[in-house]
Order: sequence, then C-alpha cells, then structure tokens
Amino acid sequence: MKKIEIIIPNRGFNQLDKIFKEEHLGGVSYSRIEGRGKSKAKEVSVGRGTMHYTPDYIPRLKIEVVVKDNQVEGLIDKIVAELGGTDLGGKIFVVDVPIAVDLKTKEKGESAI
Repeated sequence: MKKIEIIIPNRGFNQLDKIFKEEHLGGVSYSRIEGRGKSKAKEVSVGRGTMHYTPDYIPRLKIEVVVKDNQVEGLIDKIVAELGGTDLGGKIFVVDVPIAVDLKTKEKGESAI
C-alpha cells in the first residue's frame, strides 16, 4: 500500500476530487496548510490598505489517500494529465504504508482500505 500526499493551491481541489471520484477512491482526507517553496507569495494589503507586506507562507491544501500498490501509477498519471503543466503548481509525494488496520472491522492490510 502507498499513501499519496498531494500539496496544491485551494483552487485545484475540485479537479482532484473529480479524479478521486472517477477512480472510486474513498478514504480521502485533506488539511488546510501553509508552506514555503519555490512559489513566492504576493504582497497583501492590511489595515484598510495602508500597509503592505509579503507573507512568508502561502495557503495550500494537503490531500492524502492510501491506495493499493497497483493503483499508484495510474492515479499519478491522471493527476499529472489533469493538473500538470498548468500555473497551478504543487507536489505529489508517495510513501510506503506497511500496515493498515480498520478499527471498526478489525481488518488488516489492503482489505482495511
């Protein structure tokens, strides 16, 4: 099993959610995060527009889903085809998941996801 972590701007979530639904993936979680990377934040106005500053961290979404090993490449290919090459930006990370346990059914391994 693999956990796929995707970090994208908020505006890309609907496209990504559509892919998950097409692939019949459940167990998708997302968190609102802030981070710093290659993208630079734009200057924002505060205090009725009288003051300006550039934030150090940019708001993003971190989406996590655990999938079977044989689903990883196809899912990444679909995400890259849909979101890659646009000004959206973002990252995909794949992490091994050695154990998964469903607390309700007590199933272990791939049957737990």
